[in-house]
Amino acid sequence: MSLSERIPRRHRGTTALIAVLIGSTGIQTTSAVATTLFEKFNPVSVSGLRMTTAAVVLLLIARPKFWRFTRKDWLSVVSYGVVSSLMNVFFYLAVDRIPLGVAVTIEYLGAFAVAMFGVRKVKDGVFAVGALGGVVLIAGPTFGSTDLLGYVFALMAAASMTGYTLLSGKIGSGTEATAGIRGLAVSIAIGAIMWSPATALALPHMTVGDWGIAVFIGAVGLALAFSCDAFAATMTNPAVVGVFFSLDPVVSSLVGLALLGELLSTPAYIGIALIVLSGAAVTWRANRSAAIITTHTEALQVIRTAQMPQTRRE
Repeated sequence: MSLSERIPRRHRGTTALIAVLIGSTGIQTTSAVATTLFEKFNPVSVSGLRMTTAAVVLLLIARPKFWRFTRKDWLSVVSYGVVSSLMNVFFYLAVDRIPLGVAVTIEYLGAFAVAMFGVRKVKDGVFAVGALGGVVLIAGPTFGSTDLLGYVFALMAAASMTGYTLLSGKIGSGTEATAGIRGLAVSIAIGAIMWSPATALALPHMTVGDWGIAVFIGAVGLALAFSCDAFAATMTNPAVVGVFFSLDPVVSSLVGLALLGELLSTPAYIGIALIVLSGAAVTWRANRSAAIITTHTEALQVIRTAQMPQTRRE
């Protein structure tokens, strides 16, 4: 009997929430810790180190059988690996220039956009306006004192997250060879290979302390966080998980305040609240209308639940 089967149904929602919060806290905390390496290495090298250490951990645990991958499996893991690695790199480039809470909130708009495509009713436009207003409140007060290129990188991370969200459904729906975290492990390995030149530039200058941070942000920020997200998806349905993941901007803002001392303006916090509420509402409505939507924080795999009615996308 698996761990998920041992948990009573009445406690599965709570268990899923705890798992998501652990994963989100891991991602945002390690992102804050990773900024300490930015003084010595460029963000691309740090992102490469993160993906490399995460890939090693996941490959050792999953032990995928590459020779059993079909052509469709390879297309799925390669596409997912490319998009997710771009998302990671752009996110680190953004965090290097703008506050963590701002970067995560703007990045979240990628998943929010996919959720918006899941419903096509006029009243859902209210939520889109709310999210747009939130972005203005977050970014507006900081334009005069923050590197504007950071916002460009955050928007590129959001665009990458849109592609990542759309492709996530394929990573867990292939053959048995890519089921579970096996496909995920290979995808992260592909992303690590993509940025290996940047990673190689940092290797000669790595100290024991640097390696400790690299292993920490890879193992906790990617490997553990992704596992928590996947486990949470087995505990409940996509609608509930979508609501849970809309808390990412809040977690990142709290982590940024606690670890980096990044105190945002009052309008910025109001903006974050608007995006969180809008994202949660739209994601919930999208899933209620039977659109199977996948959401992130940097790596949730789509789990098609038997409980969810299979109807046409509205």
